Amino acid sequence: MKNQLRQYYKQLRNQLSAATVKKYSAQIAAQLFELPLWQNSQTIMLYLSFQNEVSTVAIYQAGWQRGKTMLIPICGPQDGLMEMSCITSMEQLVYNRYGIGELPAHLQHMIAPEQIDLCLIPGIAFDHAGNRLGFGAGYYDRYLLRLRPDVKRLALAYECQLHSQLLPTDQYDLPMDYILTERQLYQITP
Repeated sequence: MKNQLRQYYKQLRNQLSAATVKKYSAQIAAQLFELPLWQNSQTIMLYLSFQNEVSTVAIYQAGWQRGKTMLIPICGPQDGLMEMSCITSMEQLVYNRYGIGELPAHLQHMIAPEQIDLCLIPGIAFDHAGNRLGFGAGYYDRYLLRLRPDVKRLALAYECQLHSQLLPTDQYDLPMDYILTERQLYQITP
Protein backbone atom coordinates (compact mmCIF):
# COMPACT_ATOMS: atom_id res chain seq x y z
CA MET A 1 0.00 0.00 0.00
CA LYS A 2 2.73 2.50 0.97
CA ASN A 3 4.65 1.84 -2.24
CA GLN A 4 1.58 2.46 -4.43
CA LEU A 5 0.89 5.70 -2.58
CA ARG A 6 4.53 6.76 -2.95
CA GLN A 7 4.39 6.14 -6.70
CA TYR A 8 1.09 8.00 -7.06
CA TYR A 9 2.17 11.10 -5.11
CA LYS A 10 5.64 11.19 -6.66
CA GLN A 11 4.01 11.17 -10.07
CA LEU A 12 1.64 13.98 -9.06
CA ARG A 13 4.52 16.07 -7.73
CA ASN A 14 6.69 15.39 -10.76
CA GLN A 15 3.91 16.63 -13.06
CA LEU A 16 4.20 20.13 -11.61
CA SER A 17 5.92 22.48 -14.05
CA ALA A 18 9.12 24.31 -13.08
CA ALA A 19 7.13 27.57 -13.06
CA THR A 20 4.52 26.09 -10.72
CA VAL A 21 7.18 24.71 -8.35
CA LYS A 22 8.85 28.13 -8.28
CA LYS A 23 5.55 29.95 -7.64
CA TYR A 24 4.29 27.56 -4.95
CA SER A 25 7.69 27.40 -3.24
CA ALA A 26 7.78 31.22 -3.06
CA GLN A 27 4.27 31.28 -1.58
CA ILE A 28 5.21 28.64 1.01
CA ALA A 29 8.43 30.48 1.95
CA ALA A 30 6.60 33.82 2.30
CA GLN A 31 4.07 32.25 4.69
CA LEU A 32 6.84 30.53 6.64
CA PHE A 33 8.71 33.80 7.25
CA GLU A 34 5.57 35.28 8.85
CA LEU A 35 5.21 32.46 11.38
CA PRO A 36 6.38 32.99 14.98
CA LEU A 37 7.72 29.41 14.75
CA TRP A 38 10.24 30.62 12.16
CA GLN A 39 10.89 34.02 13.70
CA ASN A 40 11.57 32.62 17.17
CA SER A 41 13.79 29.73 16.05
CA GLN A 42 17.55 30.05 15.88
CA THR A 43 18.72 26.57 14.79
CA ILE A 44 16.67 25.16 11.93
CA MET A 45 16.79 21.67 10.46
CA LEU A 46 15.97 21.75 6.76
CA TYR A 47 16.29 19.50 3.74
CA LEU A 48 17.96 20.27 0.44
CA SER A 49 15.18 20.19 -2.15
CA PHE A 50 15.36 17.66 -4.97
CA GLN A 51 13.08 16.41 -7.77
CA ASN A 52 10.24 18.95 -7.60
CA GLU A 53 10.11 19.08 -3.80
CA VAL A 54 9.19 22.45 -2.29
CA SER A 55 12.32 24.48 -2.98
CA THR A 56 14.36 25.34 0.10
CA VAL A 57 16.96 27.64 -1.49
CA ALA A 58 15.14 30.87 -0.50
CA ILE A 59 14.57 29.48 3.01
CA TYR A 60 18.27 28.78 3.50
CA GLN A 61 19.16 32.25 2.18
CA ALA A 62 16.60 33.97 4.43
CA GLY A 63 17.91 32.04 7.42
CA TRP A 64 21.49 33.10 6.74
CA GLN A 65 20.44 36.73 6.26
CA ARG A 66 18.67 36.66 9.64
CA GLY A 67 21.68 35.10 11.39
CA LYS A 68 20.04 31.73 11.95
CA THR A 69 21.98 28.47 12.11
CA MET A 70 20.81 26.49 9.09
CA LEU A 71 21.31 22.72 9.04
CA ILE A 72 21.51 20.16 6.27
CA PRO A 73 20.99 16.39 6.61
CA ILE A 74 24.00 14.10 6.38
CA CYS A 75 22.87 10.52 5.75
CA GLY A 76 25.10 7.56 6.50
CA PRO A 77 24.30 4.90 3.90
CA GLN A 78 26.08 2.18 5.89
CA ASP A 79 24.37 2.69 9.25
CA GLY A 80 21.05 4.18 8.08
CA LEU A 81 21.47 7.12 10.44
CA MET A 82 21.08 10.81 9.72
CA GLU A 83 22.91 13.66 11.40
CA MET A 84 22.63 17.41 10.92
CA SER A 85 25.48 19.70 9.91
CA CYS A 86 25.68 23.49 9.73
CA ILE A 87 25.79 24.91 6.24
CA THR A 88 26.63 28.55 5.55
CA SER A 89 26.39 28.78 1.76
CA MET A 90 25.06 26.85 -1.23
CA GLU A 91 28.58 27.15 -2.69
CA GLN A 92 29.72 24.60 -0.10
CA LEU A 93 27.73 21.86 -1.85
CA VAL A 94 29.09 19.31 -4.27
CA TYR A 95 26.71 17.29 -6.44
CA ASN A 96 26.84 13.52 -6.69
CA ARG A 97 26.11 11.46 -9.79
CA TYR A 98 22.36 11.62 -9.04
CA GLY A 99 22.41 15.42 -8.94
CA ILE A 100 21.93 15.51 -5.18
CA GLY A 101 23.78 18.26 -3.33
CA GLU A 102 25.99 17.10 -0.50
CA LEU A 103 28.24 18.79 2.02
CA PRO A 104 31.80 17.44 1.71
CA ALA A 105 33.11 15.69 4.82
CA HIS A 106 35.75 18.35 5.54
CA LEU A 107 33.03 21.04 5.76
CA GLN A 108 30.67 19.07 7.99
CA HIS A 109 30.11 20.45 11.47
CA MET A 110 27.58 18.28 13.26
CA ILE A 111 24.99 19.78 15.58
CA ALA A 112 23.41 17.77 18.40
CA PRO A 113 19.67 17.11 18.03
CA GLU A 114 19.05 18.89 21.36
CA GLN A 115 20.16 22.20 19.80
CA ILE A 116 17.49 22.20 17.08
CA ASP A 117 14.57 24.62 17.48
CA LEU A 118 12.50 23.87 14.37
CA CYS A 119 12.34 21.02 11.84
CA LEU A 120 11.24 21.69 8.26
CA ILE A 121 10.54 18.28 6.81
CA PRO A 122 9.99 16.87 3.31
CA GLY A 123 7.75 13.99 2.38
CA ILE A 124 5.90 12.42 -0.48
CA ALA A 125 2.40 12.67 1.01
CA PHE A 126 0.69 13.84 4.19
CA ASP A 127 -2.78 13.46 5.67
CA HIS A 128 -4.83 15.85 7.80
CA ALA A 129 -3.83 13.99 10.96
CA GLY A 130 -0.20 14.98 10.27
CA ASN A 131 0.93 11.53 9.17
CA ARG A 132 3.84 11.58 6.74
CA LEU A 133 4.63 9.19 3.94
CA GLY A 134 8.38 9.43 3.50
CA PHE A 135 10.82 7.91 1.09
CA GLY A 136 10.93 4.54 2.82
CA ALA A 137 14.44 4.57 4.27
CA GLY A 138 13.39 5.75 7.74
CA TYR A 139 16.11 8.41 8.12
CA TYR A 140 13.71 11.12 9.27
CA ASP A 141 11.64 8.79 11.46
CA ARG A 142 14.72 7.71 13.40
CA TYR A 143 16.13 11.24 13.65
CA LEU A 144 12.91 12.90 14.82
CA LEU A 145 12.82 10.56 17.82
CA ARG A 146 16.08 12.14 19.02
CA LEU A 147 14.74 15.72 19.20
CA ARG A 148 13.54 17.57 22.29
CA PRO A 149 9.80 17.00 22.86
CA ASP A 150 9.05 20.73 22.41
CA VAL A 151 10.58 20.96 18.91
CA LYS A 152 7.91 21.51 16.26
CA ARG A 153 7.80 19.38 13.12
CA LEU A 154 6.61 21.42 10.14
CA ALA A 155 6.18 19.72 6.78
CA LEU A 156 6.59 21.70 3.56
CA ALA A 157 4.30 20.34 0.85
CA TYR A 158 2.03 21.19 -2.04
CA GLU A 159 -1.74 20.87 -1.68
CA CYS A 160 -1.62 18.03 -4.22
CA GLN A 161 0.43 16.01 -1.70
CA LEU A 162 -2.38 15.96 0.87
CA HIS A 163 -4.08 12.59 1.07
CA SER A 164 -7.79 12.78 1.89
CA GLN A 165 -7.77 9.63 4.05
CA LEU A 166 -5.42 8.45 6.79
CA LEU A 167 -2.09 7.24 5.46
CA PRO A 168 -0.78 3.86 6.61
CA THR A 169 1.59 4.28 9.55
CA ASP A 170 3.65 2.12 11.84
CA GLN A 171 4.79 2.48 15.45
CA TYR A 172 7.88 4.54 14.53
CA ASP A 173 6.07 7.20 12.50
CA LEU A 174 5.77 10.55 14.24
CA PRO A 175 3.03 12.91 13.00
CA MET A 176 3.81 16.44 11.94
CA ASP A 177 2.69 19.36 14.11
CA TYR A 178 2.03 21.52 11.05
CA ILE A 179 1.79 21.18 7.29
CA LEU A 180 2.47 24.32 5.25
CA THR A 181 1.27 24.40 1.64
CA GLU A 182 0.95 27.12 -0.97
CA ARG A 183 -2.61 27.69 0.27
CA GLN A 184 -2.35 27.63 4.05
CA LEU A 185 -0.87 26.38 7.28
CA TYR A 186 -2.56 23.30 8.71
CA GLN A 187 -2.14 22.95 12.46
CA ILE A 188 -2.49 19.35 13.53
CA THR A 189 -4.46 18.84 16.70
CA PRO A 190 -3.94 15.53 18.50
